Amino acid sequence: MAADNGQLELNVMEPVIAYSLFESVHLLANGLDALRTLCIDGIVANVERCKQLVEGSIGIVTMLNPYIGYKQSTKIAKEATETGRGVYELVLEHGYLTKEQIDKIMRPENMLKPVKIEL
Repeated sequence: MAADNGQLELNVMEPVIAYSLFESVHLLANGLDALRTLCIDGIVANVERCKQLVEGSIGIVTMLNPYIGYKQSTKIAKEATETGRGVYELVLEHGYLTKEQIDKIMRPENMLKPVKIEL
């Protein structure tokens, strides 16, 4: 509004614009500081819960494609969706891989980059 009220492009309202800008930056900095101290500091990951979420995710079935094939991976994904059971559990139940093989394939380090694991 201050810029609209400056007439003849003399910008006599520049001090008001600068004051408002600095006030906004100050408010934003205070808000971010409050967010950090009240919401972010002290947060730690629940490792067990994170592991459960990863193992229960249907998306991890794509990691198994090179080892059990697309057809079996699709079957596992559909069954996991329909029953609500985890991919890890279903692969073991169907006997596609052993527990040791699944543990080797599904290590978190292997999820970060594409690597073919020799079984």
